[in-house]
Amino acid sequence: DGSNILDLDDPRIFENPIIYMSEPGNWTSNDEEAKSLRAYLLKGGFIIFDDFEGDRMWRNLVTQMRRALPALHFIPLDVSHPVFQTFFGIQHLDVPHPLMRGVLPGFFGMFEDNDPSGRMIALANYNNDLGDYWEWSAEGLYGSDPTNDAYRLGVNYIVYAMTH
Repeated sequence: DGSNILDLDDPRIFENPIIYMSEPGNWTSNDEEAKSLRAYLLKGGFIIFDDFEGDRMWRNLVTQMRRALPALHFIPLDVSHPVFQTFFGIQHLDVPHPLMRGVLPGFFGMFEDNDPSGRMIALANYNNDLGDYWEWSAEGLYGSDPTNDAYRLGVNYIVYAMTH
């Protein structure tokens, strides 16, 4: 159908080295989707979670990922992690949420064998919505500094995923 939106049990996910999921705080998966996501990630795929905030949405993401990869867990990332230094040298991770002032963004990675020095397979932009910066950049809704920072992060994510 030409759509770029795929269900996780669609075999075409394996044609994409990177999956972007918006609003994973409301995501639910069934057994087939969890099995397919597990196979995709362990085969070399990379998933980015974006546009979610708050404890309830975080717990839901963790629960859904536990279905796919029960032995793995999210690990907090700081600016020194290679995902933030792959193309652009990111100096800070304080890109604010574009719509919800006062929430502190956090960045979390999930790694093969829970080893933060190994390959990251999932990245969560918690308490943030980088995609909103990307989507509305031509409109100038959020200012150039955070929009540029969001693009730098996105480019780094893609370069990291394609080289690790």
